[in-house]
Amino acid sequence: MENPQIRYIEAFPIQQDGEEFVLIQDSEGIMEKPLVITRNAAFLISLMDGNHSLRDIQAEYMRTFGQLIYMEHLEQFVDTLDKNLLLFNDNYRNFVDRLKKEYEAEKTREPFLAGRSYPANRMDLLVYLDSVFKEDGQPQQNLNIEITGILAPHIDYNRGIEVYRDVYRYLKGVEKPLIVILGVSHRQTEKIINISLKDFATPIDTCKNSEMLATIIKEDPVLASYIDEWPHRSEHSIELQLPLLQFVMDYDFEILPILTGSMHECIQGIKPFPDKEIEDIIVRLKDAIERCGKPCIVLSGVDLAHIGEQFGDRYPLDNLTLAQSKTKDERLLESIRDVDAERFFQLVKDEGDKRRICGLTAIYLQLLLLKDSRCHITGYKQWYDGKSSVSFAGAVFFT
Repeated sequence: MENPQIRYIEAFPIQQDGEEFVLIQDSEGIMEKPLVITRNAAFLISLMDGNHSLRDIQAEYMRTFGQLIYMEHLEQFVDTLDKNLLLFNDNYRNFVDRLKKEYEAEKTREPFLAGRSYPANRMDLLVYLDSVFKEDGQPQQNLNIEITGILAPHIDYNRGIEVYRDVYRYLKGVEKPLIVILGVSHRQTEKIINISLKDFATPIDTCKNSEMLATIIKEDPVLASYIDEWPHRSEHSIELQLPLLQFVMDYDFEILPILTGSMHECIQGIKPFPDKEIEDIIVRLKDAIERCGKPCIVLSGVDLAHIGEQFGDRYPLDNLTLAQSKTKDERLLESIRDVDAERFFQLVKDEGDKRRICGLTAIYLQLLLLKDSRCHITGYKQWYDGKSSVSFAGAVFFT
């Protein structure tokens, strides 16, 4: 506690009653509720890197603000962070170790967002989804094409439901008993992919993991090394797809959930591109799916650009900036429409991923897996609250 170290958290500026605060969120889901702190408290946290002692932090606070923070108050603040499991220390590590063991022992991943991002009651959720997919003048998408994949958002339903609806309607009547779901891990992971072999529950029912495919993966020495359940526990990018799949699919299906990690070493030129590791994963995944012998859909739950104050940008997010971002998104969507994985990656790399494409790896893998398919973009939207923006799209792949 003498040299406190803050663990990985998300911090966003917010306003309450005309005053500026910082909202602390935990992408791991260890801390149950968000924590609202003052900007001065956020400054203290920024110094907690494990190298500054409490005396160092006290002195730096005095130099910056010209005010003395009493050591007693600083110790109380550190204690509050510790009780909220925000410090990287033995208390946090012991708690997470217990949680991991409990989670690993469970056969089913329970819904993490039920009651937060969508109704926790089964009937309430079904009524909500029925209202989403009710007749709205749009034709049913029972086209004479073989669906091989869809690209959907992973933003919350409230902001993205129109784009969700317009792509998921294509799955109505589709008989594909295996769905490989590529999601985005919003917390740092050691591996480029993280495979889960658990069943995933929702308030509607349980999505069964493919036992046959799981066996094939466990027997493959490379793919088996990517089995990692823990990143899936609180991640929303796959979970938000499941109630929609359960509602629109007329036939039984099994899933293979895969969370993707970061390709930023390739973006920065630290690792060569094309990435040999990813190429090997794709070859082995294709072989595993083929050996499974079931018709398959490759689904990605992804968003595009994240820009503005909430994501650390200091430039104003005016109409011109939004229009420029939309133009860049359109180029990305052109590469997706052409099922061109290399061009998609290169476009992101050329701009240094400054717009934080939250789906880079998942989309890249999906395009590689579906390289022989064609694609139609079904929708696009920029969510904007005046200071920050998230863009997202829908697309259907077919032969």
